[in-house]
Amino acid sequence: MTLHAMSPQAMASYSDRLVALFAEGGAFREIWRGDGMALMEMRDGEPVPTFKVHFGYTDGISMTTIRGGPERYPPDRQQPCEPWLFVLRDEAENYFVPEPREFGLNGSFAVFKMIETDVVKFENYLQSNKDKIDPERLAAKICGRWRNGVPLMLSPETDSPPGGIPPEQLNDFEYVNADGSGDPRGLRCPVGAHMRRINPRGQPVTGQGQPGGSNNTHRLIRRGLPYGPAYDPSQPYDGIERGLLGYFINSSIENQYEFVLGNWVNDSEFAGAVRLAPKSKDPLIGTQDPAESIFVIPQAEGAPPIKLTGFSSFVATKAAAYCFLPSVTAIKFIAGLG
Repeated sequence: MTLHAMSPQAMASYSDRLVALFAEGGAFREIWRGDGMALMEMRDGEPVPTFKVHFGYTDGISMTTIRGGPERYPPDRQQPCEPWLFVLRDEAENYFVPEPREFGLNGSFAVFKMIETDVVKFENYLQSNKDKIDPERLAAKICGRWRNGVPLMLSPETDSPPGGIPPEQLNDFEYVNADGSGDPRGLRCPVGAHMRRINPRGQPVTGQGQPGGSNNTHRLIRRGLPYGPAYDPSQPYDGIERGLLGYFINSSIENQYEFVLGNWVNDSEFAGAVRLAPKSKDPLIGTQDPAESIFVIPQAEGAPPIKLTGFSSFVATKAAAYCFLPSVTAIKFIAGLG
């Protein structure tokens, strides 16, 4: 069960109330509880929630646009996703609604993960390569955005471009256009960067071989919150675990979540038209072996690329579960089975 609340006090109160109700009805017994909460920063002496994650990046900028969805989506130059990619529907092109139909219809599959983030290791790695590349620039190249959310595709040289970029425009860009123009070789944003692997947009990749293609078949909806206190660089070795609690929601775990993780995140040949270094994986969340890990940053005007090696994984999965999220009609169906 997941519970969302606007304050820690409300979260504790409703959690305790639910546990008591479950015990009273002989329904469920709580065996584990993990609390996530937006990271806070001080503004005018008051703690204010942020959209940051522990690695320091602003999160929640890119949203998966759903055709006919109720949310107001900022422009991102991608075709809207069909609802059946995330909700089990009869009109789906690549699956049948699971039986019994009353239970499967309008439900979703989801992967729940508890992911530990090693912030100390990440920050130390940035600093250890400062003789090759500025640490903040390296952080941007690893992710595909500067830590304040400005994408490399819109501002490859600075996180503060002249005039700034309105928040609603931070996701309005393409990697490769239908005519092959854009940044096909990764001079602005490395092809192997985290954000470009997770959502390659128009980059021809495994599962979508056309420039300017949507890559929608493998899209995910991600919802998550950090856990643990904000990282304090003045006390890096505090022994406190930090990470992310998240849901990855889709209609096919195999074709969406597992495909992205196996073919885009952890495969050096995910972009067939662009030859990445053998053994290269997503530098931020890939499963790395220090003896083989490599991240290559192309340089313009024929300059030799910057090659970074010898790093281990910056994240570790602490817990995972494959889940089914039933619809309201499915819950009513279950309630009537007694």
